[in-house]
Amino acid sequence: MKLLEEDEIETFSGLVKEHQAGLRAFVRALGVDDVWVDDLAQEAFLVAYRRRDDFDPEADFGKWLRGIARRLVANERRKAGRRSRLLHDSLTDLLMEAAPSEEPAAIRAPELFAAMQGCVAQLPPRSRELLHCRYSQGENAVQLAERLRMQADAVRQSLVRIRVAVKACIERKLEGAWL
Repeated sequence: MKLLEEDEIETFSGLVKEHQAGLRAFVRALGVDDVWVDDLAQEAFLVAYRRRDDFDPEADFGKWLRGIARRLVANERRKAGRRSRLLHDSLTDLLMEAAPSEEPAAIRAPELFAAMQGCVAQLPPRSRELLHCRYSQGENAVQLAERLRMQADAVRQSLVRIRVAVKACIERKLEGAWL
């Protein structure tokens, strides 16, 4: 990347000053949470700065900048959608695998939930703590690893093993009811 000359720095600084309020309002109008508006606006300016050679000086800088911001917000929505469609993907996977493709009238969610609670209660204390911290408190593997002085991969592997054990237990508890 070439070094900017002083007049380029002043020009870009002027554009930032001129468009920052409008860009922040635009980002907020796209539905971005107030606490993230400044971050996304700043990111849009950084992208604009890095791609400044792609900008046509005859074009509307504000419109170009809003297009960058729109794409950044769309990317955030996609990321958030992947994270938030289900409360806990792994728990949903476990419950979906335990349930037959067509739920018999005899089995309802309360029975499935009660079976799951019973199975979790039978786990060793450390396993229950891992599940509680991951699914009730929302801690991720890295956070759990730091707190429990483990490697993040070991936490993930432990959670996989715990979910498999809980699934097998649920299947045993509900075996007759699924038929």
